[in-house]
Amino acid sequence: MERFHGGRMRARLIGLAIAVVALGAVSGCSAAASKPTGMFDPCKEIPDTAIRSAGFDPRTKELAETLTGDSVKCKFTSAGGTGVLYLEHPNALAPMRSYESSLASAQSVGESPGGQAPVVTKINGRDAYLGPQILLGCAVNLRTATGVLTVQVDYSDHNDCPSAQEAAAALEPSIGSR
Repeated sequence: MERFHGGRMRARLIGLAIAVVALGAVSGCSAAASKPTGMFDPCKEIPDTAIRSAGFDPRTKELAETLTGDSVKCKFTSAGGTGVLYLEHPNALAPMRSYESSLASAQSVGESPGGQAPVVTKINGRDAYLGPQILLGCAVNLRTATGVLTVQVDYSDHNDCPSAQEAAAALEPSIGSR
């Protein structure tokens, strides 16, 4: 009888072990399923802590209009109210445009009369280029898996390009492999 009871106990333990392994596998799958896929959306995927570390107030987030409607764009105001941060990335409606294509377009603007060539750089090891400088503010363009994230900073009382580079450096880790 004792041998039978020990066999039953062993079967229960094996069953319990199988259930725990199965539960772990299902949990792993659901964690992977919740990982973002598709086009990167900086307005939803960059956390408030990163926006704050860039010097802007996440509570001021507003969706911003785009000229063509083929990108996601949002706006944040600085904690002091003297600056504005714009984040823009192509959406699913946009024609696929690589970082290289975007950089080539910026370089052609720089070669036009009165144009300013972009400055190729790295932000936290990620390919990026600065510019071309616009009338209001400065933009840093970061390579993403599906295009380019534009981080534009407009300050009324700062030099915008160093501020844009600092904001891009604070926000870049949020992109991950996206």
